[in-house]
Amino acid sequence: MAEPPVWAFATAPETPRHPEVILAAFSTGPLAEAGADAGVRTIEARLDPAWFAGWRSGSLRAIAEADLDGELAALDAADRLQLVSVSPRAPADLGYLQAAWAQARSLVARGATTVLDVHAMTYRHGTALAAAEAAFDARREVRIIFETSKERPDGAHALHTRGMRKLGAPDLVALCTDQDVDLVGEVITQLVIAVAGGVDLRAGHQAIDLDPALSWQVVDDDHGLANLLALNNEARVLVGDDGAHLMGAAARLRLARTQS
Repeated sequence: MAEPPVWAFATAPETPRHPEVILAAFSTGPLAEAGADAGVRTIEARLDPAWFAGWRSGSLRAIAEADLDGELAALDAADRLQLVSVSPRAPADLGYLQAAWAQARSLVARGATTVLDVHAMTYRHGTALAAAEAAFDARREVRIIFETSKERPDGAHALHTRGMRKLGAPDLVALCTDQDVDLVGEVITQLVIAVAGGVDLRAGHQAIDLDPALSWQVVDDDHGLANLLALNNEARVLVGDDGAHLMGAAARLRLARTQS
């Protein structure tokens, strides 16, 4: 069978990237033998039960319940994980990410049941991994999350990505209200696709023109939102062209369009 085409950038990034991919494949008992696993580390639960339990408790358990449709029996039964870790320097394409998923599929074929994409914080049943011949899809690699908080009476909640570190790029954060999520989420999705294709998002980069009189930009994370959200990555913040956060952005766009 011919090898699938290598996942490629649409345009080469202007700045060399330093991505990191970490996939954790859980299993019960050792995997079937199939030769050496280059770059794969096996960690048994018995060596550090508390650390191991952390992968399926607290907020991670809530994510697993949602991602795995409540089917947690295999994850709960796991007593070891196989860690796939890849961190190339200035890759010329996305083949490193493609290869990491190929390793995960190999581990599943040998007995792993559940795979956690660590930077995207996404759990998948082993049988639900994308096929080897699947084309690259940035939306499959990067998660977009809306984190509401009752402590924000102004309705300013964080809509942000997880997983951009796999592309060697900062995660994206926007502060908006629940009425703005569809609009802001679509813009963030398009930015994710652009970055995955090789676009560099520098501070001050004009992100998108929504209307002749309304545009947004990406700025530095001067207020430490990446740390507050525990992104384990740098971040860029999506704001209006006046530098203001995006609460009420959907209403402003509707108004601009009615006046144009």
